Amino acid sequence: MMEMLFCYCCRVHHPKDQMRPFRTKQGYRWRCIRSIEAAACSRRERDAFGRQQTEINRAEAQLVAERLALVRVEQGFMPG
Repeated sequence: MMEMLFCYCCRVHHPKDQMRPFRTKQGYRWRCIRSIEAAACSRRERDAFGRQQTEINRAEAQLVAERLALVRVEQGFMPG
């Protein structure tokens, strides 16, 4: 299984080969190459990257919530 690391910037797990240690005020944290490259772009491009990542995160959260609701229904935990 591929080792996954959490990107503190986009808040998503990525394969380790897509990650780099990145120095912050709190020390080194893992950050994906995609977010590092996006930070080097213009403000407009950075904002677009942030909006895109927010949509990705929302869609993933919605999918997890739907799966959890389905599991609860199947296990009889939801009032009907």
